[in-house]
Amino acid sequence: MWHEATVLRIDRQSPNTRLFTLMVLDDFMFQFKPGQFITLDLPIHEKRRLRLRSYSIANIPNKENILQLSITKLEGGKGSSYLFDEVKEGHILSFKGPGGVFTLPKVLPEKLVFICTGTGIAPFRSMLLSLREKAIRDIAIHLIFGTRYEDGILFREEMKSFQNDFDYFRYSVALSREEYISKSTNPDVHKGYVHSIYQKEYADIHKNIKFLLCGWSGMVDEAVANLKKMGYEERDVYYELYG
Repeated sequence: MWHEATVLRIDRQSPNTRLFTLMVLDDFMFQFKPGQFITLDLPIHEKRRLRLRSYSIANIPNKENILQLSITKLEGGKGSSYLFDEVKEGHILSFKGPGGVFTLPKVLPEKLVFICTGTGIAPFRSMLLSLREKAIRDIAIHLIFGTRYEDGILFREEMKSFQNDFDYFRYSVALSREEYISKSTNPDVHKGYVHSIYQKEYADIHKNIKFLLCGWSGMVDEAVANLKKMGYEERDVYYELYG
């Protein structure tokens, strides 16, 4: 089913990432599960299949019918270039959805490990907001986020605030290209890639744990392979690919 939404706000999250806040123009509340995505139909090609771009929803269902999308401008990307260069506040976008099965497990484990890069953090923000809204505080959650430079850390202060909302929440950041990282001011930030963090933290097999991965296919493929080598079962690893 196709819907229309108006662009309410476009906020800068990093040098090449923007948070698009949309209001769905439906008479009923648009429903979705945390972790799902919507697909935009952008006027960038004559054929519809070449106009479609999918983005994870970064917030949770609400009475205001608001959707938030964290979008990175890709070099040579027609879809992201259109959204960054042509779309302004008040613009009407056409979309369908929700889609996807990358959602929280029906039965929550004792521990959730979210591993993501770039805008792959969006579905995890939605999941965390949902768990907080439902006042589920006692589950252990470890979010591991990776990006190149410190100015690319998305939702940083909000992720840190979740430490006050959950009894057992950890937040780690891996910066792959930052030359200098001050441990005194950024104890949650590490130099390198996300793989080194979870490989060290979960080298000993943990029971009743689920790993959820979201980001570029290269990172996700490597993480899935690593976790299997570490001894974790396929049923314990959920993932969604970007590109």
